[in-house]
Amino acid sequence: MIKLIYVAVVVLLIVYWFVEFIRQLSGKREAAEEAAKTEEVATGEAVEEAAKAEEVAQGRPEEKITLRTAAKVFGLALLFRLLLYVCATTIYMIFRDEAKFSLQAFFECWAHWDSPHYLDIAEKGYANCIENGQHLFLVFFPLYPWLVRLFHLICPSWQLAGMLVSTLSFAVGAVFFYATLVREYDRDVAEKALVLLSVSPFAFFFGAAMTESLFFCMVSIAFYLIKRHCWLGVGLIGLLCSICRAQGVIILGVAGVEFLLTYSPVRLAREKKLGTFFQYVFTKGIFLLLIPVGNLIYCYINYVVEGNAFQFVTYQREHWHLSPTFFTNSLEEIVSYLVNPTVGTSIKACIWIPEYLAFVLAMAALAYGIKRHPLKYTAYLFVYTMICYSVTWLISGGRYMLCAFPLFMIAGEFTHRHPKIYPWLISLSSFLMAVYATGYFLWKQVM
Repeated sequence: MIKLIYVAVVVLLIVYWFVEFIRQLSGKREAAEEAAKTEEVATGEAVEEAAKAEEVAQGRPEEKITLRTAAKVFGLALLFRLLLYVCATTIYMIFRDEAKFSLQAFFECWAHWDSPHYLDIAEKGYANCIENGQHLFLVFFPLYPWLVRLFHLICPSWQLAGMLVSTLSFAVGAVFFYATLVREYDRDVAEKALVLLSVSPFAFFFGAAMTESLFFCMVSIAFYLIKRHCWLGVGLIGLLCSICRAQGVIILGVAGVEFLLTYSPVRLAREKKLGTFFQYVFTKGIFLLLIPVGNLIYCYINYVVEGNAFQFVTYQREHWHLSPTFFTNSLEEIVSYLVNPTVGTSIKACIWIPEYLAFVLAMAALAYGIKRHPLKYTAYLFVYTMICYSVTWLISGGRYMLCAFPLFMIAGEFTHRHPKIYPWLISLSSFLMAVYATGYFLWKQVM
């Protein structure tokens, strides 16, 4: 019965999204038609200017940030990460009770779970990372280790190089995340969304030697370029997204939604100018096909190392216990651990409770946001969540959902509408981040 409820909710959200998409796709834009009247063939620039004019008409004219503001956001994000490192050091010294605290001890308190594997790949390469006679670390995507190796040219420590990549990636990502939201909404929503992301319960992972910060950076740049309709840039950055994490290929769909809504084939067909749409496809949209090239590069690495382009699938299933499954099976597995009296309360609090709540919050955010927010972001949130929850033995769901960035966009807009909620939400989220960060440093099952 509960599975049917899950499916019904998801199906309703899909139908709701497509109804809104079709409405927007086929809806007449007065400004667009005015622009088209003066041209025999509507140009891409006219369509884009019409979209901007529509935003102004709706009372939300596009804003921009200055270089000074960008530098301020970068500096504050960097300072926040450094303060969290100081807090982490304090937590480590209080709870570990070591005779002497060293720089190496500081690195080790951040090098848990997947982090050492990424650093090993950076240091040795995939071919030389062997465990039990197998290249088990082929399951990890290459962009982060490649950047760590690059930073190691100027940094003697692999751990420090990894943390530098993560810290700088977060700061750069914060600038583009903020800039995108300023253009999409306004400064208040942008500030609230960025703060909510920064203090979310698992946001301390942005400082670890893992892919979260780099993926945040790449996706934020991609969102910014999609908003500006820089399709070649979207293709190139999207390629980097898809060799950073498996979910990076979602950028192709996000960009596709924006492309279709901008150069509406329905409107152009109504004006008997459908050929113009295909002109846009072959002169602008074609660049989006660069995005899945990143996945091909990853498969090629598997082929070079193991002779099988899909060897990572075998390792995920046999060693990491991750196999594709319907999302309801994953949710059922989570619930089974929650209600199982033999499962410890620590593991429930570290893994299963956050995972279940994150899914519920994502669905609630979609129900609220589909009509109120750009469809490209709700599409990303839905597909990203479904991918995360469509595997067996999901034990890092809380960390994975940290990269469900539109969740924080929607939260930023919601708290903008309901400002009294914002300080309470920040307080609760900051408290939970402190709790889960402490658990992570003490080797609890926060992964």
